[in-house]
Amino acid sequence: MIFRNSRDRYGNFVVALHWLMLVLLAAVYASMELRGFAPKGSELRANMKSLHFLLGLSVLALVAVRLCVRWVAGAAPAIEPPMGRWPALMARLMHAALYALMIAAPLLSWLALSTAAKPVTLFGFALP
Repeated sequence: MIFRNSRDRYGNFVVALHWLMLVLLAAVYASMELRGFAPKGSELRANMKSLHFLLGLSVLALVAVRLCVRWVAGAAPAIEPPMGRWPALMARLMHAALYALMIAAPLLSWLALSTAAKPVTLFGFALP
C-alpha cells in the first residue's frame, strides 16, 4: 500500500481516507433524515439518533486522522495543466472551508447536546 503521495498521484491510504470520509458523511446525513420515518418515541428513532451521534463523533476522529496523514503523506500531486491564480485560491479556500465544517459541525453539535443536558455516548460510554 502506498502511504505517501507521489508526484503524479495520491497515496492509496490518502485516497481510502477520502472515500471513507465521504461514506461517513453520507451516513451521518442519512441517519438523521431517515429517523423521520420512525414514529416519535419509538426505539428505532432513538437508535437512529444514537447512530447519528456516533457517526458524527467518528467524523471528528477521522478528520484528526486525515490532518495527520496530510501532514505526513507529503505534498499533493501537481494539477496538470496548472490552474490560474484565482481558481487555485478559490480551491484552497474551499478546502479550508470543508475542513472547518468537518471539525465545527461535530463540536458544535456536541456542545449543543451538552448544554441541553442530553447525554452524548460513544460506544456506550458517556462523554463529558
